[in-house]
Amino acid sequence: MSKVGDAAGSPADTVVLEQARGWGGGNRLITAAGVSALGDGLRATALPLLAVTYTTKPVLLALVTVAGTVPMLLSPLAGVAADRWPRRALMVWLDVGRAVIVGLLTLLIWTESADLAVLYAAAFLLGVGETAFGITAQAYLPEVVPEARLTSANGRLQAVQLIFLDTVGQPLGGLLFAVSAALPFLLDAASFAIGVMVLLTVHSLSATAAKPAAKPADGTGTGSAPKPPGWGEMVRDGFRYLRGDRLLMLLAVMLGWLNFFFAGVSAILVLYVLEVLDLGETAYGFFLAVAALGGLVGGLTASRLRERFGTFPVVSTALAALGAACLLMGLVHNLVAGVAGFFALNLAAVVYQALTVAFRQTTVAREVIGRINGVYRLIGTGGAPLGAVCAGLVAGQTEVWTPFVVSGTALLLLAAVTWRPLRRLGGARGAKAGG
Repeated sequence: MSKVGDAAGSPADTVVLEQARGWGGGNRLITAAGVSALGDGLRATALPLLAVTYTTKPVLLALVTVAGTVPMLLSPLAGVAADRWPRRALMVWLDVGRAVIVGLLTLLIWTESADLAVLYAAAFLLGVGETAFGITAQAYLPEVVPEARLTSANGRLQAVQLIFLDTVGQPLGGLLFAVSAALPFLLDAASFAIGVMVLLTVHSLSATAAKPAAKPADGTGTGSAPKPPGWGEMVRDGFRYLRGDRLLMLLAVMLGWLNFFFAGVSAILVLYVLEVLDLGETAYGFFLAVAALGGLVGGLTASRLRERFGTFPVVSTALAALGAACLLMGLVHNLVAGVAGFFALNLAAVVYQALTVAFRQTTVAREVIGRINGVYRLIGTGGAPLGAVCAGLVAGQTEVWTPFVVSGTALLLLAAVTWRPLRRLGGARGAKAGG
C-alpha cells in the first residue's frame, strides 16, 4: 500500500510533513469527535429516559434502538459516498444535518409535541448521519495520522469519546433531563455545531489525500478527467474485495454476531439499570460513567497490548471477555457486579474496536477503503436491529436480565469457535496493523 506523503519528497520531508500537519490534524479530528461525543452522551441518556415517559413496554423501548440501527443497512452506500466525495467536507455536512435534526427534536420536546413516533424518526435520521459519519471518519483518519500511529490514534479516539460520552455526557444528561427534558438535546445540537468548526481546521497529510481517487468505469479517460464508476459498481467492488479476503470476511462475520448480541443488551440496558439494579434515573448516567472507565483503560492500552501479544490473540481474548462480562451482569444481580461487568464490557469492546479498525486502515488501499468499510459495516452491524428486537421480546416474555445470559454464552462460544482460524489467517498480517 502506498503511503500518503511519499510525494512530498525525501523521507525527511515526509517526517516533517507528518509531524507538522498529520498528527496535528489527527488531534483536531479527535477533538471534534470528543465534542460530538459529549452531545451524544447527553442524548444517549436522555433519549431512553424520554422514551420511558411514553411507555415501559420492552419491545416499544427496543424500537428506539432499532430505529437508530436500521440505517446501518445503508453502510455500503455510505462507504461509496466516502470514496466519491471529499471526506472532510462530507463529515462537515453530516454534522450540520444532525445539528438541525436534534434542534428540531428539541423544539418538539420543549413544546410538548413529541411522542414515540417522533423519537423513532429522530433516531432513524440520526442513525443515518452516524452511519455515514463513522464510515467516513474511519476512511479519513489515515489521511491525517501517520500509519505507524493508527492503532494509538484509534485507541485515543475511543478513549476521548468515552471520556466525553460516558464519563461526562451521560451523567450530565441524566442531571439535565431531571431539570428539563429538552435541555440535553439542545446541548447536543450545539455540540454538533462546535464539531463542525473544529473539523474545518483539519488538514490531510498531503493535498492529494483530501480527494479520494476513483478509478474510471471503462478504463479510458485519456485527454479528460476519467468518469468515476457508478454507485452500484462501487458497491460491487466492495463486496468483491471482501469476498476475496478470507481474514477480513471472518472479522466482518464475527463483528456481525457480536453486534447482534451487543445491540440486544444495549436496547434493554435502561431497564436493567432501573429494574434489576434498582437505580434511579439520575443514577443511570453515573452508573454508565463509572463502568465506562473500563473503556477508557482499553482505549489507552490497546496499542500496548497489540505490541506485546499480537493483534489477533488480543482480539480473540477481548471477544471472550465481552462474553464473560455479559454473563456476570446477567447472573449476579447487584450494583457491584453490574458496574464490574459493564466496566469489563467497555474495556473489551474498545480494545476489539481499536485493533480491528487499525488493521483495516493499514491493509486496505486508501482510495477504496470507504466502500470496503461500508460493506464490512453492513455485514458487521446489519443484524443489530434484529438483535435489539429479539432482546426486547425475550426480556418481555422472561426476565430483563435473560438477554445478558444468552448474549454472554453466545459470545463465549463465538470466541472459542473462531480462535484457531483467526490466529491461522492472521499470521504475519497482524504485524501490519499499525502501532
